[in-house]
Amino acid sequence: MVAGAADAQDRNSELPFVAVLITSNNAETQAIVDGMRDQLAARGRWPGETVRIEVVETGANARRAEDLARAFARENAAALVAIGEPSISAAVNTSIRTPLVVADISLEAAEGYKRERRRRNVTGIVSGATHGDQFALIRQLMPDVETVAVPIDPVDGNIQKRLETVRLAARQSDMSIMALPVSVVQNAVNNRIAELEPATSAILLDRALLPDAPVEALAAAAAQRELPLFADDEDSVIRGALAAMIVEPFGIGEQLGDLVARIFDEPAATRAPFERARASHLVLNRDARARFDARALENEIASARRSVVDWADIAGPRPRIKPSVPEPPPPLGVTRGVTVPTPLPRPSPPPG
Repeated sequence: MVAGAADAQDRNSELPFVAVLITSNNAETQAIVDGMRDQLAARGRWPGETVRIEVVETGANARRAEDLARAFARENAAALVAIGEPSISAAVNTSIRTPLVVADISLEAAEGYKRERRRRNVTGIVSGATHGDQFALIRQLMPDVETVAVPIDPVDGNIQKRLETVRLAARQSDMSIMALPVSVVQNAVNNRIAELEPATSAILLDRALLPDAPVEALAAAAAQRELPLFADDEDSVIRGALAAMIVEPFGIGEQLGDLVARIFDEPAATRAPFERARASHLVLNRDARARFDARALENEIASARRSVVDWADIAGPRPRIKPSVPEPPPPLGVTRGVTVPTPLPRPSPPPG
């Protein structure tokens, strides 16, 4: 090795060190890592200049992940970032003192690891409900909204208990919730939809409450009543909902970068509570573009590091991982007098 290369390697080894264990080097994981790198740079921690970042893929080999975690601890890593299983469980299981930061895991699972292993120096970005983000969007687009109807499956015997989280988030935004029964089997929307006043009401499709929702039927019924239909996922926007706030891998990485930077500056941050992944991207379909002032939305949302993406199919200013546009399903027929259309075709990219 030439002297210059050796000196550069020595300088690199002396930099503060962030070790990253990833289970799989797929596009989603890479977007998380890219977001973390970018945010660390924004916080003055430049990869290769003022901080060293090493990313290692573990695959499904838990023993290899544990060995790597111990090796990074021996190298005095300032933080060990574990993304996805089984990398997270392997890192938690090792008896190392290195601060552990996790991502791509649910809050319940992360809290379970922390409790069972009595690991106090574990924090991270976890998945969870985004109701607060959705209601904030509805309030921003519809300042006079009072009631939000949430589609439910009427045969779900546990639905009222599951709705409590939604009701709590709605109350914090000064809104009330109305359960709107929807028949998944019959593609039918209950007549309670007629109780909603268009000027002060909206519909929010929560796919966790109604995974197999007939989105096209909902969109058609809502349009007939001139009610705006929102969702919490991109696929529903593609299929007819006006808009949704969604969690993006790159945004998760930005939150990771902020957290790791805090750990560098404040060692006590290793014991910070788990932070929920923010819904950081707004996706709109073309009907929403016509109905709302998208340019004003872009200006307002940009200040919160969010981006507006037309139709959920055109790249925004950040690297994004998007679901592919689904194949149009067969026509759904007529639902309570509402003709249900098939999804609109994928639009052509804008010129230039």
